[in-house]
Amino acid sequence: MKREEKSDLISALQSSLKDANGVFVVENHGLTVQELESLRNELRDKVSLFKVVKNRLMKLALKDTDFEPVSSMMKRPTAVAVATDGLAVTKVLAKFAETHPNLTIVGGKMDADVLDVDGIVQLSKLPSLLEIRSTIARILVEPASRLARVSAEYGKKN
Repeated sequence: MKREEKSDLISALQSSLKDANGVFVVENHGLTVQELESLRNELRDKVSLFKVVKNRLMKLALKDTDFEPVSSMMKRPTAVAVATDGLAVTKVLAKFAETHPNLTIVGGKMDADVLDVDGIVQLSKLPSLLEIRSTIARILVEPASRLARVSAEYGKKN
């Protein structure tokens, strides 16, 4: 790769990091191209970038950003997921790592927290934003529906 191509790649990585709310690092040794492609397809709408990238170039892109602590996790050949929906990415990575033992989750950073493997697995077990919203909506609507049922039964007595 020429110097100009490297600088273009670093600037592209930095621009994807600006809108991110999480960065996750996985080791992809032993994964086939089809397995990596299926992971990429599962992550497609949840990440702005999922790329196997040279560690040195990614470390340069992470420098002077909020995600700089992630650079210490990059020691072996890695793939990086720059997340727009961090919680959804943790769910996909944890599920994929269960079925594909060659994928090793190294860690990441989401919001203000640096996460190790256990932290990512714990986050993956949390309900999604959509599930939380539906639970809140159900809690808010339930008393009104009970009142309506009681009123309807009272109306039937007369």
